[in-house]
Amino acid sequence: MTATSDRNPDLATSPVTNATTVEAEATIPGSFDPALLQRMIDEGIFQETAAGLMVAEQATLPVEHSLVEHEKNLLAAVLIGPGDQRERWGQFRRAIGLRFDEVVPATLWSQPGLRALALEIDELFRGRRDIAMLNATAIREDLQQRALDGRYRGSLQQLEMALSEVIAWGDDGLPHPELEFTLACQLFQSAKARALFYPGLRRLLAHEQVDSGIDDELERCRALLNEATAITAGRFRQSMQICSAADAAHECLALASLPAEQRPKPISTGIPSLDIDMRGGVLPGTGDSTWVLAARSGVGKTTVGIAAAMGLAINGASVLVLSCELSRRAIGARLLAHYCRRAAGQFSPRYGANDLEGRGDVIDGRDLEDLQRLSARFAEGIAPNGQTMGRVLYQSKFAATVEELAALVEDCKSAHPELAAVVLDHFHAMGPTAGYGSNTTAELAARATTIKALAGRCELDVFVVAQLNRGAYSNPTGPDVSHLAGTSELERYASAVWLIDRPKRDAFTPAKPGVLEVHHGKFRHGQLAGGCELSKTTIRLDRSHCFLEADEARKLFSGSSLYPGVECL
Repeated sequence: MTATSDRNPDLATSPVTNATTVEAEATIPGSFDPALLQRMIDEGIFQETAAGLMVAEQATLPVEHSLVEHEKNLLAAVLIGPGDQRERWGQFRRAIGLRFDEVVPATLWSQPGLRALALEIDELFRGRRDIAMLNATAIREDLQQRALDGRYRGSLQQLEMALSEVIAWGDDGLPHPELEFTLACQLFQSAKARALFYPGLRRLLAHEQVDSGIDDELERCRALLNEATAITAGRFRQSMQICSAADAAHECLALASLPAEQRPKPISTGIPSLDIDMRGGVLPGTGDSTWVLAARSGVGKTTVGIAAAMGLAINGASVLVLSCELSRRAIGARLLAHYCRRAAGQFSPRYGANDLEGRGDVIDGRDLEDLQRLSARFAEGIAPNGQTMGRVLYQSKFAATVEELAALVEDCKSAHPELAAVVLDHFHAMGPTAGYGSNTTAELAARATTIKALAGRCELDVFVVAQLNRGAYSNPTGPDVSHLAGTSELERYASAVWLIDRPKRDAFTPAKPGVLEVHHGKFRHGQLAGGCELSKTTIRLDRSHCFLEADEARKLFSGSSLYPGVECL
């Protein structure tokens, strides 16, 4: 051992532990002890390589300690601050590649307290707590209330200690660039990947000169490499997401044998001209389709989209309306105006969208009392017929890119798993995605692909409001799918395309208010049209309330109670 140290100065100064050094001096009186040397190799102090016995590289800090620091940085970046930080946690979930219905794995966290805190954050994010805001103060107050009510199961002291430690982590008055969320997230992913992969790599190097099979070590190393790459590349999964023939047989037998009265029923949009191309409506939890509503500017495509969203909600489906050109106030006014019109049962100029935006007549007296009553029922999710409505969610995102909208939809689906449909208003008002330059066609095609992928990934029906190009103005037979502005990909992915236009008329025939033609440009699943095929139907809208008053396709649902107040044209 002494001779070896003389030949290799690095060995003489190697950082072995005091206990090992004492034992080496006690058992090796100037000679060689193979058992002790092998144990030092097993402990990672030495490594066998092709060049001989080498001192293992010693990390400045243990890997576990470094990883815990990054875990605390990430949690602190989410929790510190007075505002709602749910968007940040959603960004972290997307960064590691989780689906809307997957929980953040407990195996990501090294310490029990941090693990419990992270799972608490994830439960709050996914809508499984009483509060709708994510920050340290909100979590602490929710924990205390649940503990007082006897609803908390677990170690409250452990969770409180972890929360206090994370909050204090960057609260020392010094600048902490590592607590900037995007950086904290990236550093966490890198540290976690290293903690997964390097131990396997060290074991592989330790067997370099061992005369034994290497296949098992290589397979373990490959598995660790795949897991580490999945974290950094956003593909992290608890298990491989591949189905087998057995899965198909089991699922199809269960569905085919389900009695008719137990099968889920399509939820109507409240617009017969749309329902006939959708096999009756949307099926919550099974959606993966895009549906395109297209028209020229000012014709009424957004009005139809709002009417469809409210029809779905009143019939029990949860919906999300996102607009890139309407303000939040304008969206909310249109949604409530529709509800008031449906509750009235007949046309009334009261409570139009302009009035509810504060742009029309002042509402006071008895009208104000009625509006307060209707608004309270709408806020409580009670439909005009007294049944429970689906959840109505909306937001204004001026000029947002499709990636920003997709992130918002995924976060919303995670927080509200019952979400069944999304209305995007509109396709051509979204902001451009970076990297395409002047190649607008390619950018719009990628935009359509992203929306279709979003529908499948989140099990949603997505209604895409879109613009028609100039060719639709002069076409004597009305618009068709070739008139969708910018790209054919929107039509290619759609399950149905509705092209809305004003009826053609001569110079002497006055226009009928609210009357529009719906051209059925595509219906992939056929039509519920009694054996005939409808290429065009006529509808009449109350535009001030975003409400469908009449529909030619109503005759196909004679005797149905799905369309209260909708006349047959």
